[in-house]
Amino acid sequence: MIKLFLKTIVLLFALLLFNCENNDPEEQLPPITQTGANTFGAIVDGRIFVPKTTISSTPGGSLIKGLEVYVGSNFFDSKGDDKWFISTYSSEDSPSIYIYIYLPTLLDSPKNFIINKSDGSDRFDLANAHIFCLINKGSLQYLSFENSGELNFSKIDINKGIYSGSFYTKLKNKDNENDIIEITEGRFDINLNTVNK
Repeated sequence: MIKLFLKTIVLLFALLLFNCENNDPEEQLPPITQTGANTFGAIVDGRIFVPKTTISSTPGGSLIKGLEVYVGSNFFDSKGDDKWFISTYSSEDSPSIYIYIYLPTLLDSPKNFIINKSDGSDRFDLANAHIFCLINKGSLQYLSFENSGELNFSKIDINKGIYSGSFYTKLKNKDNENDIIEITEGRFDINLNTVNK
């Protein structure tokens, strides 16, 4: 009887320990690497965000890529050779979330950027680095503001197309300045040669 009781206690303790280990949000994010692994992750207001490619629910079901990156000559508006833009999406958990990171230049720049004002979700021609987030199919728009965070590159290898780094920011609701979300533990490791394929 005592052996059965001890086995039950050990089993319950092991289950409790296993559950505690798996609830650490940072362990659910992709590891911080500098190899061009095409990973991205962050904690958005306490929830894990990892991009996922999915099929839209609209008629015809178009593909929504979870992670896309545009730099210099492959930037989709063709207005500059040194812009840098990450577009991410996940509907893994409700609500759906898009996170966008924009830099006006990477050429002859420091590897650290202060996240500044964002004028809206469709602006990719501003002079400042900014981040914005769309939640629930864009019904909520959260925008960066003056000195609201940082983006730090740990690796920029233009020849190999590898861009790795980390970021954090606070974002204000476009329609309610008192509604602020926080993005922490942000990390990315991009290989520009393969990420958009």
